[in-house]
Amino acid sequence: MTQEELRELYNQRLVREKQTYIAKVTHISQSYLSQFRKGKVELFPRYFESLKAYLTGKNS
Repeated sequence: MTQEELRELYNQRLVREKQTYIAKVTHISQSYLSQFRKGKVELFPRYFESLKAYLTGKNS
């Protein structure tokens, strides 16, 4: 999965879940997730894996 594919999946999830909740369960700051959502930053590998695991339902 690429950063762009993860960003798209994340944006789709935000329709039904709050960014605050996702930030809490993934241990990624809301501001960092917001910047990622807007395409301003790429996620560090550990954050990428954490968000990917949460969004796909696969814990690594």
